Amino acid sequence: MKKFFCLCLLLVLSSCAVSIGNAKKYIPEVNKFISGKKVLIFEFGDLEYISDNRKYGRVVFETSEITKTIAQSGTVIGYVQRPANDENPERWSQLPQYSAAQENPTYVYFSFGEGVIRVSLQSETSIQNAADYFRDKKLKFIISN
Repeated sequence: MKKFFCLCLLLVLSSCAVSIGNAKKYIPEVNKFISGKKVLIFEFGDLEYISDNRKYGRVVFETSEITKTIAQSGTVIGYVQRPANDENPERWSQLPQYSAAQENPTYVYFSFGEGVIRVSLQSETSIQNAADYFRDKKLKFIISN
Protein backbone atom coordinates (compact mmCIF):
# COMPACT_ATOMS: atom_id res chain seq x y z
CA MET A 1 0.00 0.00 0.00
CA LYS A 2 2.86 2.32 0.84
CA LYS A 3 4.42 1.66 -2.58
CA PHE A 4 1.10 2.39 -4.27
CA PHE A 5 0.75 5.68 -2.37
CA CYS A 6 4.32 6.73 -3.27
CA LEU A 7 3.73 5.83 -6.92
CA CYS A 8 0.51 7.89 -7.03
CA LEU A 9 2.23 10.83 -5.34
CA LEU A 10 5.10 10.66 -7.82
CA LEU A 11 2.63 10.58 -10.73
CA VAL A 12 0.73 13.62 -9.42
CA LEU A 13 3.92 15.63 -8.83
CA SER A 14 5.36 14.80 -12.25
CA SER A 15 2.15 15.84 -14.04
CA CYS A 16 2.19 19.17 -12.13
CA ALA A 17 5.75 19.77 -13.28
CA VAL A 18 4.77 19.08 -16.91
CA SER A 19 1.79 21.44 -16.62
CA ILE A 20 3.92 24.23 -15.21
CA GLY A 21 6.52 23.75 -17.94
CA ASN A 22 3.87 23.97 -20.70
CA ALA A 23 2.18 27.12 -19.38
CA LYS A 24 2.22 30.10 -21.77
CA LYS A 25 4.69 32.70 -20.72
CA TYR A 26 3.93 36.41 -20.68
CA ILE A 27 6.42 38.37 -22.76
CA PRO A 28 6.13 42.02 -21.73
CA GLU A 29 8.00 43.35 -24.79
CA VAL A 30 5.46 41.75 -27.14
CA ASN A 31 2.20 41.75 -25.16
CA LYS A 32 1.83 45.43 -24.35
CA PHE A 33 -1.59 46.85 -23.67
CA ILE A 34 -1.79 50.39 -24.92
CA SER A 35 -4.78 52.30 -23.62
CA GLY A 36 -4.57 55.13 -26.16
CA LYS A 37 -8.08 55.32 -27.60
CA LYS A 38 -9.99 58.21 -29.12
CA VAL A 39 -13.69 58.37 -29.90
CA LEU A 40 -14.95 60.50 -32.79
CA ILE A 41 -18.61 61.11 -33.59
CA PHE A 42 -19.80 62.52 -36.92
CA GLU A 43 -23.20 63.24 -38.43
CA PHE A 44 -23.60 61.12 -41.56
CA GLY A 45 -25.34 63.91 -43.48
CA ASP A 46 -25.51 64.10 -47.27
CA LEU A 47 -23.23 62.12 -49.55
CA GLU A 48 -20.38 64.14 -51.05
CA TYR A 49 -20.17 61.97 -54.15
CA ILE A 50 -22.75 59.84 -55.97
CA SER A 51 -21.88 57.96 -59.16
CA ASP A 52 -23.89 58.66 -62.32
CA ASN A 53 -25.60 55.25 -62.12
CA ARG A 54 -26.38 55.85 -58.39
CA LYS A 55 -24.84 52.51 -57.40
CA TYR A 56 -22.01 54.06 -55.37
CA GLY A 57 -21.73 57.03 -53.05
CA ARG A 58 -19.47 58.23 -50.28
CA VAL A 59 -18.93 60.78 -47.56
CA VAL A 60 -15.45 61.69 -46.35
CA PHE A 61 -14.55 62.94 -42.88
CA GLU A 62 -11.21 64.65 -42.42
CA THR A 63 -9.62 64.18 -39.01
CA SER A 64 -6.20 64.91 -37.62
CA GLU A 65 -6.76 62.11 -35.09
CA ILE A 66 -5.70 59.49 -37.64
CA THR A 67 -1.98 60.03 -37.84
CA LYS A 68 0.49 58.25 -40.09
CA THR A 69 1.27 55.90 -37.18
CA ILE A 70 -2.42 55.05 -36.69
CA ALA A 71 -2.84 54.48 -40.43
CA GLN A 72 0.17 52.14 -40.50
CA SER A 73 -0.19 50.17 -37.28
CA GLY A 74 -3.36 51.25 -35.46
CA THR A 75 -6.97 50.38 -35.96
CA VAL A 76 -10.30 52.12 -36.38
CA ILE A 77 -13.63 50.53 -35.54
CA GLY A 78 -16.81 52.16 -36.82
CA TYR A 79 -20.41 52.10 -35.63
CA VAL A 80 -23.68 53.55 -36.89
CA GLN A 81 -26.30 54.88 -34.50
CA ARG A 82 -29.59 53.10 -34.03
CA PRO A 83 -31.79 55.76 -32.40
CA ALA A 84 -34.08 54.88 -29.53
CA ASN A 85 -37.70 54.06 -30.29
CA ASP A 86 -40.71 52.72 -28.36
CA GLU A 87 -39.26 49.20 -28.33
CA ASN A 88 -35.49 49.73 -28.01
CA PRO A 89 -33.01 52.08 -26.37
CA GLU A 90 -30.37 53.84 -28.46
CA ARG A 91 -27.67 51.43 -29.57
CA TRP A 92 -24.73 51.25 -31.98
CA SER A 93 -24.24 48.68 -34.76
CA GLN A 94 -20.78 47.92 -36.04
CA LEU A 95 -19.82 48.75 -39.62
CA PRO A 96 -19.84 47.29 -42.20
CA GLN A 97 -23.60 46.97 -42.59
CA TYR A 98 -25.58 45.14 -45.24
CA SER A 99 -29.05 46.55 -45.52
CA ALA A 100 -31.30 43.99 -47.19
CA ALA A 101 -34.54 45.22 -45.61
CA GLN A 102 -34.88 48.20 -47.89
CA GLU A 103 -36.11 48.23 -51.47
CA ASN A 104 -32.53 48.41 -52.79
CA PRO A 105 -30.09 46.27 -50.75
CA THR A 106 -26.98 48.29 -49.97
CA TYR A 107 -23.60 47.57 -48.42
CA VAL A 108 -22.21 50.34 -46.16
CA TYR A 109 -18.55 50.17 -45.20
CA PHE A 110 -15.66 52.44 -44.28
CA SER A 111 -11.95 52.78 -44.89
CA PHE A 112 -9.37 55.01 -43.27
CA GLY A 113 -5.97 56.49 -43.95
CA GLU A 114 -3.86 59.30 -42.63
CA GLY A 115 -6.19 62.20 -41.82
CA VAL A 116 -9.32 60.68 -43.35
CA ILE A 117 -12.26 58.30 -42.84
CA ARG A 118 -14.30 57.42 -45.94
CA VAL A 119 -17.77 55.90 -45.58
CA SER A 120 -19.01 54.25 -48.78
CA LEU A 121 -22.39 52.92 -49.91
CA GLN A 122 -22.62 50.37 -52.71
CA SER A 123 -25.60 48.65 -54.34
CA GLU A 124 -26.41 46.66 -57.45
CA THR A 125 -29.49 48.85 -58.00
CA SER A 126 -29.44 52.20 -56.14
CA ILE A 127 -27.97 53.59 -52.94
CA GLN A 128 -30.66 56.27 -52.59
CA ASN A 129 -32.81 54.46 -49.99
CA ALA A 130 -29.77 53.76 -47.80
CA ALA A 131 -28.48 57.33 -48.21
CA ASP A 132 -31.86 58.66 -47.07
CA TYR A 133 -31.91 56.26 -44.11
CA PHE A 134 -28.38 57.09 -42.91
CA ARG A 135 -28.65 60.86 -43.51
CA ASP A 136 -29.77 61.69 -39.95
CA LYS A 137 -27.70 59.01 -38.19
CA LYS A 138 -24.51 59.49 -36.22
CA LEU A 139 -21.32 57.58 -36.87
CA LYS A 140 -18.95 56.66 -34.05
CA PHE A 141 -15.32 55.76 -34.70
CA ILE A 142 -12.97 54.37 -32.07
CA ILE A 143 -9.33 54.91 -32.89
CA SER A 144 -6.71 52.77 -31.16
CA ASN A 145 -2.98 52.87 -31.55
